[in-house]
Amino acid sequence: MRTLLDIERDKYQDVWTSIDTYADYAPGAVRVPMFLDMAFREFEGRMPSEFTVLDAGCGSAKGGLALSTLGFHVTLCDVTPAGIVTEAQHLPYHDACLWTDLSPLARGVGHPGRTRFDVVYCCDVLEHVPPQFTMLAIDQMLRVARHGLFLSISLQPDNFGAWIGEPLHQTVMPFTWWRDSIRELGDLVEARDLQKDGVFFVRHR
Repeated sequence: MRTLLDIERDKYQDVWTSIDTYADYAPGAVRVPMFLDMAFREFEGRMPSEFTVLDAGCGSAKGGLALSTLGFHVTLCDVTPAGIVTEAQHLPYHDACLWTDLSPLARGVGHPGRTRFDVVYCCDVLEHVPPQFTMLAIDQMLRVARHGLFLSISLQPDNFGAWIGEPLHQTVMPFTWWRDSIRELGDLVEARDLQKDGVFFVRHR
């Protein structure tokens, strides 16, 4: 019997392989400067090479690649590697569903005794998650984030779902809904309403 994860994996394998322009815009790469500002202000003076980052729901992995180029130790995960660009295929990758236990991905990362990533980076992903699993996904990411979780979430319907006959953005909610829901799960350090997107940095309580 096919599970919801099977359905989601097949859907995104189809999207990445059949829509040539799907990877043209990469929010993960675009949001790197904001990530550095929000998540690393307090670590000024320390080198990126000191930090491990999980690019959660990496998609094309252009975001993870940009972070790796800056010196961060980046690990990729997604339901399928089908979208990963050639330039990022040297980065460690794991098949993973964000609303399930992510702790196996973090064991020994960067250090034999390590059990968490320093930061989890998640851009343009949560709106793709079925509504019943969005908060569970955030909770699972927070559990493996030592210093915090950076989220960039689209607040609008997608333009590509018509190509496959169903919407890709399954959880389209206003900024205030995301902000208030995230506050219930962790300490919300900062939230920015960019009109089309909401950007958040949150820590595990």
